[in-house]
Amino acid sequence: MKKLLLSLGLIGSLFAFQNIQNSTNYNIQGKVIKAYTQNGYGKMQNQWLFMDIKTKNGIRQIAIAPTFRIPNLDINEGDLVKINGFTPPMFPAGVIKAWDIYDETQKKDYPISGRNY
Repeated sequence: MKKLLLSLGLIGSLFAFQNIQNSTNYNIQGKVIKAYTQNGYGKMQNQWLFMDIKTKNGIRQIAIAPTFRIPNLDINEGDLVKINGFTPPMFPAGVIKAWDIYDETQKKDYPISGRNY
């Protein structure tokens, strides 16, 4: 029974990794219209920083990271940003997890890096 559970655990881990590797990558460019905190998705119920970004295709919700992981993030509403990210398997469709943010207004790069938040 232990071997079966271990095997199922490994298969589940590989499936999750496969989903991350096959997830859609996004390159978003736009203006920050709102920055706020809210509970994360899935098992991540701690407070996360989110931003709503106005793009040429509408407003996109971007999940940045848990607030305790990014104490030095200094992006303001109205700043122009470029964001690279993806949608993790446990996130709702259309919500993007950032892994790199470049603030064009302040000329600062924030490598959030961490598809494993």
